Amino acid sequence: MIRNLTILTLVLSAILGGLLLKDHMSIPSRHLVIFYTSNLRGQINPFQGEVSDRVYEKAGGLAFLRALIDDTMKTYRLDPKKALLLDTGDSLFGSPEASLTMGEVPFELLQKVGYDAIAVGNLEFEFGLDTLRRFISTNKLPMLACNYRDLASPLGNTFSGGILLDKDGTRVGVIGLGMVDLARNTRQENIMQIEISDMHAAVQKTAASLRARGAELIVLLSHQPGLDTRPDLAELFPDVDIIIGDLISGQMTDPGRRPLVLPTPPARGAGVGMVRIPYIGSQWNLEKAVQTILPVDAAHISPSAALVTEIARVEAKVDSLLEQVVATSEGNFKRNFNEESSMGNLITDSMRAVAKTDVAFLNSGAIKAVISSGSISLRDLYDALPFENTIVRTELAGWQIENLVEEGLSGRGSFVQTSGLTCTCSMMNPPGFRLVQIAVGEEPLDSARMYSVAVTDFMLNTPQNWPELRTGKNVRAFGLLRENLKQYLASMSVIAPCVDRRYIDVPEGDETLRVQSLSIELANLSTPVSNDGTYDSPYGRLVADVLRVETDSDFALMPVTDIHSMNDPLSVFTPARLTADMPRICGVSTVNIPGTTLRRLIERMLATGGVPLCFAGFSIELKDNKLSKIFPWQGDFDPQRSYKVALPADLPEKLGAVGGLASLTASPFSTDLRRTFMNGVRRVGGNIELRRAVF
Repeated sequence: MIRNLTILTLVLSAILGGLLLKDHMSIPSRHLVIFYTSNLRGQINPFQGEVSDRVYEKAGGLAFLRALIDDTMKTYRLDPKKALLLDTGDSLFGSPEASLTMGEVPFELLQKVGYDAIAVGNLEFEFGLDTLRRFISTNKLPMLACNYRDLASPLGNTFSGGILLDKDGTRVGVIGLGMVDLARNTRQENIMQIEISDMHAAVQKTAASLRARGAELIVLLSHQPGLDTRPDLAELFPDVDIIIGDLISGQMTDPGRRPLVLPTPPARGAGVGMVRIPYIGSQWNLEKAVQTILPVDAAHISPSAALVTEIARVEAKVDSLLEQVVATSEGNFKRNFNEESSMGNLITDSMRAVAKTDVAFLNSGAIKAVISSGSISLRDLYDALPFENTIVRTELAGWQIENLVEEGLSGRGSFVQTSGLTCTCSMMNPPGFRLVQIAVGEEPLDSARMYSVAVTDFMLNTPQNWPELRTGKNVRAFGLLRENLKQYLASMSVIAPCVDRRYIDVPEGDETLRVQSLSIELANLSTPVSNDGTYDSPYGRLVADVLRVETDSDFALMPVTDIHSMNDPLSVFTPARLTADMPRICGVSTVNIPGTTLRRLIERMLATGGVPLCFAGFSIELKDNKLSKIFPWQGDFDPQRSYKVALPADLPEKLGAVGGLASLTASPFSTDLRRTFMNGVRRVGGNIELRRAVF
C-alpha cells in the first residue's frame, strides 16, 4: 500500500512539475518595447489639422511625444532600459525651424528626445550631401541606410547599414533601408555621388553581420514605401524579424508570419507606434507581440518639461521671423496627393502670375501642409512649402503638356496640380488615355503649338517623372517658390479657397463621351501595317522608326512581343486600338550603345531565336541566316562608335546581362511609349514610309 502511494505521489509530482514547467515556459521572463515614428519632417511643435480622419486642435510636438512615451511606460510598468525609440526617415526636413537652421534644430532635438536610430529618408538629402555627411559624422544620432554608398568617400562608408543596440542585456540589431527610387524623390544634384545597391542583398549582408555579432532580434527600419504589399517578404528578408516601414497601412501582419510588419503611424509626430515583444522560454515570441498606434493629442498631454525648455531656446531664434503676417485667409484650404486641391490651385496660380505663363504645373508632393482660416504667417508658408524650390519658366509643345497631364492621371506617380488648364477626363479609361478634352484658357489645346509653362526646378531636374521638361525651350528662373508665394499673397491681402474645377471627371453614367474619347481618329495611315511576330514585322518597324525620329536618335529597337495584335492591319489610329495592341505602360529611353555591342545583340537575336527586335535607322544583310553587314541609313557602320538608340525603358532589364545594355546609362524621354508613338504618327498626319530592314 505504501509502495503504491509512493508511486502515485511520484507520478502526481511529475505531472504537476510538468504543468508548472509548461506554465513557466509560457510566462514571459522579459519584454522588449519598441516605440517608433515616421516622417517627422522636422516638426518640433504641435500643429493643428486633420490626422487619420480626426481633426486635432494640437497634434504632435516632440515634447509631447516624449511625455506620451514616458507616461505609457509608467502606466504599463514597462522598463525604460528595455525600450527603443526609432524613426523610419524624413526626420530632419520639412518645418520652418528645420529650413532656417539647415536641419540643425531637429537633429539636436531628436537626440534629446532619446532616439536610438533613424533611417535615412529621401528628404535627408534636401540640405545637400555635405550637410548630411556632417550630421552622420558626428556619431550623435545613428542614421542608417544599408543600400546607399557614398562614392566620394574613400571607403564608400559614409552610411552605416546597421547598428547593434544593447538594451539592458538584450542585443537588438537595427538596419536602415533607404528609398530605392531615390532619383524620383529628391534633387538630382544632391545624390549624384550616391550609389544604390540591391535592397535584398544589402539587407541580408547587414543582417548576417549583426547576427554574427550577437543580435537576438533584427529590426528593419525601411524608408522604402509599401513593403506590406510584397508577398515575398519572408524570402526577400529571411533574417529580418520585424519591419517598421513607410506608408504601411492597416493592421500589424499575422504574428505567426515572419517578418512581422508594423503599420506606419501618422506623420509629423501626430502618432507614435508601439510594439511589445515577450521573451518566452528561450526565444523572443513574435506570435504574442502586441502592437498599437498612440495618437499624440497634445491638447491632453503634459509635455516633457526638459524638452519644453530646449524647444523654447531654439524657438526664440526664429519666432520673430516666422510670425510675420503675410495675408488673411477666408476659409480652410485643402491638399491632396492624388487629385486637384485648393492648395494646389492657389500655388500654381501664383506661379503662373509670377512667371507670366500660359500654364503652371506643380507636383502634389511639394505641398506639405495647408493654410487655415485666419492670419497667414511666414511659418504657415514654410510649413506648406518646406522645399527650397525655384520657379522655372520654359516652353513646351501642346502634346508635351498632354503627356504631363496624362502621367499625373495615370496614378503611377505624383498628380500634377495645375493653373491655366481645364481638363475633362475619365478615370475609367486606360491609364495614358484618360484625357477627354483639354483647354488652355478658353481655347482647345493645340498639340503642335508652343506654350509657356511654369514649373519648379525639382520637376525640371527629375526626368524620371517628367522627361518632357528636359526638352523645354528658353528656360528661365524666377526665384524661390515660397518667397514668390509670399509676395503674391501680400499683393492680394485677402484670399479664399478657389472653387473652380481644373480637372473634371466624366460621370460614370456618361458612357458616350468616354467611348468617344477612345474612338477618336487621330490619324489614318497612308499604308496599313500588320504584325507577323518577327523582327521584320511592319508594325514593329513602324513603332521603332517613330521612336527614332521622335527622340532624334541614330537607331531604335522595339521588341515585337510588346505588340499584342497579330495579322490585324493597323490603318485607323485611335486610342482604343493603341491600348488594345499595347496594353502595358512603358516609358521610352535613349541609350548610347557601342557599335560592337549592337552587332552582338543582333547576332544573338538571330542565333538564339530570342526576343525578336524590330529596328529602325539601319538595315542588315544576312548570309546563311547569319548577320553579314549592318547598313546605317546615314553613313557607314563603325563598330568603335557609340550610337544613340531609342528603346522601351525596360528593354535593358528584359534582355538581362546577355544583352549588354544593363550597364549602360539610359536617359528618359517619355513615360509612355504608346503616346510617343501616337504623337509621332499624328505629327506626320499618318503619312509613313517603311524602309527595307533585311537584305
